[in-house]
Amino acid sequence: MRKPTTVFAGILAGTLLLAGCSTTTGSDATSTTASDDTTTTTTTTAATSTELTEATYDELGVNDLDTSADLDGATDITLSDSGSTGGDGVTVDGDTVTITEGGTYRLSGTLSAGQVVVATEDEDVTLILDGVDITSADTAAIDIEGADEVVIWLEDGSANTLSDAADATAAADSETDVPNATLYSTADLWIAGDGALTVNAVAEDGIGSKDGLVIESGSISVTAADDGIRGKDYLVVSGGDITVDAEGDGLKSTNESLEEETAVGVVWISGGTLDITSGVDGIDAVNQVTVEGGELAIAAGDDGITTDGVLHISDGTVDVTTSVEGLEGGIIRLSGGTGTIKSSDDGVNVSGGTSSGGDMGGGMGGEMPSDGTRPERPTDGGMPGESTTDTGTSTSTTASVTSAAYSTDASSTSTATTDGTTDGTEATTVAGGMGGMDQAAEGRALEISGGTWYIDADGDGLDSNGTATMTGGTVVVDGPTNSGNGAIDVNGEFTVSGGTLAASGASGMLVSPTADGQGVLTITFASAIAEGTPITVTDADGNQVATFTTGKISQSLVLSSDAIVSGETYTITTGAAVSGDAVAGGLVLGAGATGGDELGTVTAD
Repeated sequence: MRKPTTVFAGILAGTLLLAGCSTTTGSDATSTTASDDTTTTTTTTAATSTELTEATYDELGVNDLDTSADLDGATDITLSDSGSTGGDGVTVDGDTVTITEGGTYRLSGTLSAGQVVVATEDEDVTLILDGVDITSADTAAIDIEGADEVVIWLEDGSANTLSDAADATAAADSETDVPNATLYSTADLWIAGDGALTVNAVAEDGIGSKDGLVIESGSISVTAADDGIRGKDYLVVSGGDITVDAEGDGLKSTNESLEEETAVGVVWISGGTLDITSGVDGIDAVNQVTVEGGELAIAAGDDGITTDGVLHISDGTVDVTTSVEGLEGGIIRLSGGTGTIKSSDDGVNVSGGTSSGGDMGGGMGGEMPSDGTRPERPTDGGMPGESTTDTGTSTSTTASVTSAAYSTDASSTSTATTDGTTDGTEATTVAGGMGGMDQAAEGRALEISGGTWYIDADGDGLDSNGTATMTGGTVVVDGPTNSGNGAIDVNGEFTVSGGTLAASGASGMLVSPTADGQGVLTITFASAIAEGTPITVTDADGNQVATFTTGKISQSLVLSSDAIVSGETYTITTGAAVSGDAVAGGLVLGAGATGGDELGTVTAD
């Protein structure tokens, strides 16, 4: 990690503070930076942590099952209040229909206060849902009590609905085999076919398996009082059109046992379209989340995607439109895919070994309260716990940016409005702010090698309680406007040897990476740059390297790409007319800007 030393110049509104080279700090290293005759010493030490490893798909132990149903050989079950019928292997007791033998069964009809139960001696069962509407008397419209492997086949063109009773109550003990989901299974469960399934879970989870759960296809809509879709050992999604609206977590895998022969506590997504709205986390897995395809849209009350272990995104699209922390894991690997992250706290957070809100990596952003309740979101668009000030003369919001919050004289404050005006007060910036002062957690890392990511974070944009490396890909950060957070916050060393990085935000916690094969520009501004302002970087030959248009008020910009050379000098201009397509957020690479006001020059590290 590099802490930039600011070179102070005669400051006028709109001019640059030039960031030069400084001492690189890493594990067990100490750096000292002097400013205004005040010395700040930062020590980084290694903290022990459990080693985290990434499981392969084969290590999940998912059977390569042929889920296609033998429609011609199926036993027909017709559901009807006080009149259900079935063939061999089926018993009917009032409005409870029980399947006692393995085989394929086609279900149709309606139960308004009944249940279908599967109770075999570890046999395989396929249930063809062909126009069923089952409302249970309590919880679990379909209760798979005993079977080996069960396939729910959604017949092409069929519409099927499973619901709890209106007064259904949650199970007292979720660790027993008492049903805690509207579609509940104690066996490995597959869902396939091209029909539609709607699940209304009044009491607890929508779809839940005590073993593994695989969704291959189908149009599935789940509304749940608790978690939407849960596979205890694993949850695999390879296809389908899935919509989840859950008061708890959207998708979840919870088995954290270390005694299993296979990897457990894993959510694995390789395809499908998922639209997840959750009161808590969008996707939550104890040990691992892998996204290698599919289209994900997540609006979460807490974290967008979270795991205590490894979070790896290699392909697909991930759009987190609402979250406290966008992506969270012990190790986060971004090797491909595209995505946008909107967060009220950290956009990407490598935790220090505790769950969300438990480490100090979130800085002063919108973390969840310690009592577990969700912070109310202000109707004025501000952060939980923050207030915005209306000038009374216009609809613009006045944001106070305190550049010198951590200097010996914290009275120098620059106030900028969204139209770019200032109050005339000259601001100063302390070199390096307070970023990266905590311990670097051993074995925790952010690794970026591919993909295209735009992060809009009110807390830290990229936050690693361990180390960070960037060898490829594109990451654009519109970071915080308050000086208690930074666009980048890495406790250990952060090196950049490839890819494109643009990180804008406040300057009070300014941290920038160490150049390793390509240059890094660290730019701070004497007064805040208004939202929507193009910042253009041009090399000594007049070639444009990039133009970044601020998505928020900004006091700093960190820029690195293969077009930036260490030791070379670059000219900074604001307010140019921009053309060309943005690669992510407001970043346009190469030529694409004309005119503007020249602010000064910066030398790349």
